[in-house]
Amino acid sequence: MKPVTRWALVVGAVVVIALLFVFWNQRDRQAPAVTAVVEPPTTPVPQQAEGPVTASVHFDFDRSVLRSSETPKLDELSAKFQGRTFVRVDAVGHADRLGSDPYNRQLSQQRADSVRAYLVGKGVDGGSIRTEARGEKEPVSGDACKKTGPGKAAGMKLIECLQPDRRVEVTLVAGR
Repeated sequence: MKPVTRWALVVGAVVVIALLFVFWNQRDRQAPAVTAVVEPPTTPVPQQAEGPVTASVHFDFDRSVLRSSETPKLDELSAKFQGRTFVRVDAVGHADRLGSDPYNRQLSQQRADSVRAYLVGKGVDGGSIRTEARGEKEPVSGDACKKTGPGKAAGMKLIECLQPDRRVEVTLVAGR
């Protein structure tokens, strides 16, 4: 055998032995255990949309004092405010069409203020409650009460028919 061939075989054998040695040592070493660390999200997960939080509270004719039958609506509403992020609470007062426009605007403001005072008493921050008076401008009764005729009995029927217009609409304005 020629010396060059002999050296080539020796070098080849050394390379094969070196490779076997490296792979053999790699196999005996245990790979470090990989543990996945799952960290909780740093931003709060938004709650499922529950829809808008609103209530409509009705008042007696020519009155701005809350009816005892309407306070449970505000109690339920103020309970829904707890734990929610909101920018403000809007309390918009309305009146029926009976009476002058300035009088109805003042009455609807008094109604909104009455709702505001009740919510503050339930723990809602008064600085976050915005009141507004719309008077008789946005009736919900529509044309339903137009056919009520003259007379005392008809007047009482008209007052009863216009009941849905005497209200305060309370809306939670959610933060973004």
